[in-house]
Amino acid sequence: MPKVSICIPAYRDRDGLERLLNSIVAQSFTDYEVIVSDDVTDNNSSSLEDIVNKYKGDLGDRLIYKKHISTGRPGDNWNSSIENAKGQYIKMMLHDDWFTDKDSLSEYVSLIEESDAPLAFSGTWEVSADWRYARHITDEDVLLIKQDIRNLYTKSVIGAPSATIYRNNGRFYDPKLKWLIDMEFYIRQIRASGDSFTYTNKPLMSIGRSDSQMTSYCLSHPNLVRKEYFYVYKKLGLKCEKKYTEYLKCQLKKPH
Repeated sequence: MPKVSICIPAYRDRDGLERLLNSIVAQSFTDYEVIVSDDVTDNNSSSLEDIVNKYKGDLGDRLIYKKHISTGRPGDNWNSSIENAKGQYIKMMLHDDWFTDKDSLSEYVSLIEESDAPLAFSGTWEVSADWRYARHITDEDVLLIKQDIRNLYTKSVIGAPSATIYRNNGRFYDPKLKWLIDMEFYIRQIRASGDSFTYTNKPLMSIGRSDSQMTSYCLSHPNLVRKEYFYVYKKLGLKCEKKYTEYLKCQLKKPH
């Protein structure tokens, strides 16, 4: 049984996937499996399998490739990548992100193993073709979510899925969501185990940024964003708290 399952829900980005796999091969920590779930239109459509096969020599049986017939919902492919994960911990990695240096995975494992937290997260480098900057949670925001992890609903401060590592307890992402899929998962994962988390500000991950990402799609579809805030509000039972109701009202009024 591997210590870590590195789960990659991939979609068309050949260069991004190759960069990510290169960063995995370079890791000093090697007790892991890699699961690539390739979101394709059908079994005969163009895929990323040839990219994955290039790394069989380095990773051998630790590298698992699977095709996922697209449903149009990214969360279904995310769940496809983790559904057969055997590791004690799951390291979600989106295909346009990569480990910052060779010891990143080792530091993630140490971070979560030195606590009882169900989830750990790190700072990141946010990287585009034209710029790069370091991002991490502020002390103020740490206090905000320590007070109540549901406060992530009003301020999603943990960061991208690739910035996290979490205990493999059979929990899945909600495929009904696109914009809030990570935030809603973090709340459920952390609430189920005593509301604890651990983190480091060190940028262990590099997050690729471009106009072609799901973030850009969601921001160009404001009704989708509004519907998701309302859906999560109901799902997590937030209506009993005035601050969440007021926040929802603001989101429903925003042009996004």
